[in-house]
Amino acid sequence: MSEIVANRYARALFEVAEERDAIDTIESQLHIVAESLYEHEDLRRVLMHPQVSGENKKELVNKLFEHQAGVEVLNLLRLLIDRKREAILDEVLEAFTHMANEKRGILDVTVTTAVALEEQEKQELAQRLGKALGKKLSIHVKVDKAIIGGILLRIGDRLFDGSIAGKLAGFKQEIKVGRQG
Repeated sequence: MSEIVANRYARALFEVAEERDAIDTIESQLHIVAESLYEHEDLRRVLMHPQVSGENKKELVNKLFEHQAGVEVLNLLRLLIDRKREAILDEVLEAFTHMANEKRGILDVTVTTAVALEEQEKQELAQRLGKALGKKLSIHVKVDKAIIGGILLRIGDRLFDGSIAGKLAGFKQEIKVGRQG
């Protein structure tokens, strides 16, 4: 649900950024705000706390980010505060970045493996996938031991499951269907 809402905010901000030819600038400003909230736990707690008034939150945001963020990003932050949706800022940033990459002709790919990939492995994978897809890629790597081994690829909104856990789940399903037949 919050992903849908975040996409709406990101789409509105993206359209403004596109009109003003400021996609890169606004994306950079969003990153600065998100990183500040990530790095400063106390700040994040204050902005997310339901008992801190919206006015106090907006005043804090204005003081902290008036020199790092433009009017568009500050307006977004104020709007999120007014609507009590401060918690979706990271999702708005992710959706905005996805839209910006799409506009740039860059495809977002999330690679999930059971163990961390070496930098060289990451580059080789990006090169091979980019060549196969005929696109520039923005690769994000995640580690999830639950997949046991293999690889899980999310390209745009498509999921390709080459993980051992995925194959075991498929095999388990085949056994269930085979017993019924």
